[in-house]
Amino acid sequence: MAGFFGFFDYTKPGKGISKDEPPKMGVALYFDILLRRFWKLISLNLLYLIASVPAIVIAWFISTYFVTWTATLAGIDITQTATTWSMLSVFMTIIFLQVCGSGPATAAMNYVLRKYVNDTHSWVWSDFIDNIKSNFKQGMGAYVVNVLAGFLLMFGFVFYTYIMQNSVAYIFKFIIIIITIIFVMMQMYTYQMMAGFKLRFKHIYKNAFLLTAIKLPWNILSLAVIIAMMYAVYYLAVSIPIAGILVFGLLFFTLINFTQIFMTNNIVKKYILEPFLAQDTENNKDDIEESSADA
Repeated sequence: MAGFFGFFDYTKPGKGISKDEPPKMGVALYFDILLRRFWKLISLNLLYLIASVPAIVIAWFISTYFVTWTATLAGIDITQTATTWSMLSVFMTIIFLQVCGSGPATAAMNYVLRKYVNDTHSWVWSDFIDNIKSNFKQGMGAYVVNVLAGFLLMFGFVFYTYIMQNSVAYIFKFIIIIITIIFVMMQMYTYQMMAGFKLRFKHIYKNAFLLTAIKLPWNILSLAVIIAMMYAVYYLAVSIPIAGILVFGLLFFTLINFTQIFMTNNIVKKYILEPFLAQDTENNKDDIEESSADA
């Protein structure tokens, strides 16, 4: 059966693009790609959630622990507002998963999304599975590092907010907030570089930090856009729970990651890809090599 009422029939040729039509850029290009890849983004989101079940469980336990601990330290009886705190735990789980990723599955999702951002073809299922396998070791390493870093940053913030309360604590809390913001912005590059380039593990984090610092104003803007999108989905979930559940289940992770890759793709090309192509030496080929599928 070719498609479901015509919606999923990818064998049909599209309208095509007129040769006289000027190339789209910026927001227009973003929505053009988004609409053309919409159904595939849904498929990819569902595939990602299935592959991320262990990471979702871990994120849930960590988030629930910190929500409960924070409420206890703040003297709040969560049994009286159980629904509110349960929703907060769910939202914290989603944020934790989005920031820290789920290892190989996040690298695989980023690989497919990079192809979409560059407007090249990708087979969702086969490319996703193949890249889980090829990025498994580095993906698991990144996941462990990110979860430990995320846990420690959350612990430090709660500790210096509710347990150690003095002038020194305020300084440490401010430092933790700055480190957290930098850490979150680095994650816009970590899995993206892992998915698109063959880099040594330490170079992934080094380059992620350098790209965060070099383009700090743009990265802050990108982070603000992502936060605004996440808040909009949260507001939708609170206002219309069933709509929020559908968005989270069908589109949330691919939409957020597609957006951040779209906003940072040119930075990666300028500072990672172009220097490599300009210096065609054997040493560089050992350290970094653009994957043939993305060439």
